[in-house]
Amino acid sequence: MTSQLFDHHIHSDRSDGTVSLEDRAKTVAIRPHGVSDHYPWRDKLPNEDAVKRYIDDATKLGLRVGIEYDLGVAPPLSRATRDALQYVIGAIHNLAVDGELIRYDDAGAFVKGRLKEFPRRDRFADPILQRKILERTLAVVAEGIERDRIDILGHPTFSALQALGDPEQVYPEEWQLRLIDLCVTSGTAIEVNESYGVPHREFLVRAAAAGHPLLPEAARQDRCDDRRRRSRSRSVSRGFQDDRQSGIARTAARGRGR
Repeated sequence: MTSQLFDHHIHSDRSDGTVSLEDRAKTVAIRPHGVSDHYPWRDKLPNEDAVKRYIDDATKLGLRVGIEYDLGVAPPLSRATRDALQYVIGAIHNLAVDGELIRYDDAGAFVKGRLKEFPRRDRFADPILQRKILERTLAVVAEGIERDRIDILGHPTFSALQALGDPEQVYPEEWQLRLIDLCVTSGTAIEVNESYGVPHREFLVRAAAAGHPLLPEAARQDRCDDRRRRSRSRSVSRGFQDDRQSGIARTAARGRGR
């Protein structure tokens, strides 16, 4: 059987994309993909009722339906709504540290070349704040895996620290291995995000050495379907602790926001 490559990380005008669900559905035969709009997203996907309408509308068009779940920010979805989604990408766009919400917008704009300078570089160069951001990131990802049952960790090493330069300097090897272990032991796919340029090469080498199979382009859809079937069958625990069939979902920079 030939495995088909499939892009899971595509947005529509239901969040920060510009293409309608109807037009997304027209391009699936040319470029196999699903839709995974941001949740929550302003007045378009502000709550679970809006997510249900989004799932219904996209399903009627024959699209595979996921969301990009804003880890640490999005309210939990009911089990029924979560199960209606064919996959969930968990990603961090803002992070609460010591009661302050740290936004990653400027860092993202800088990394993508939209800003010539990172305006808060001095602040994020503080090693104490860096350690707090790194530890909080691991906690939020762990919660997303356990509580929210994410299937894919989106732009996994992106944070405000990414804008400081060499990721091998700002992301200690020990921290990278802990993040990789969360994904390997839970069967959570790691996204290779070309828009942000993450994760970096050394991280991918470490992930491969830890037993996380690396897929060269988009995630194989049969792997995602297999993961979803297991997710439906588990009761309390995250499951697939002994099944290491997580993949890397590679995204393209085209046609999406974060």
